[in-house]
Amino acid sequence: GLLEEVFTLNEELDEIREARESGADRSSLSARLERAGAPIVAKQEEHDRQLDELSVAWDERHEHGTLEALRDLVLERHYLRNLLETIEKEKALLSAR
Repeated sequence: GLLEEVFTLNEELDEIREARESGADRSSLSARLERAGAPIVAKQEEHDRQLDELSVAWDERHEHGTLEALRDLVLERHYLRNLLETIEKEKALLSAR
């Protein structure tokens, strides 16, 4: 699921960059960026919720499986954060010109 969303986002970002460089309308490109980033924002919010739940579970039981799940979520969350930073950089480029 996450890999598909990342692939789709990267394709959309490439198209937006090409359109920006070709002089396309900035407001429509900004709207495209918002739509493209929405699933990643939703995924990050879901990760935050899951991290909270797993943190409570770890505090209560200290189970190895819980620790592994926490680790995996933190790694994915870092990746999601990088994707959102890429979107923000693209937004800044749209605003700068």
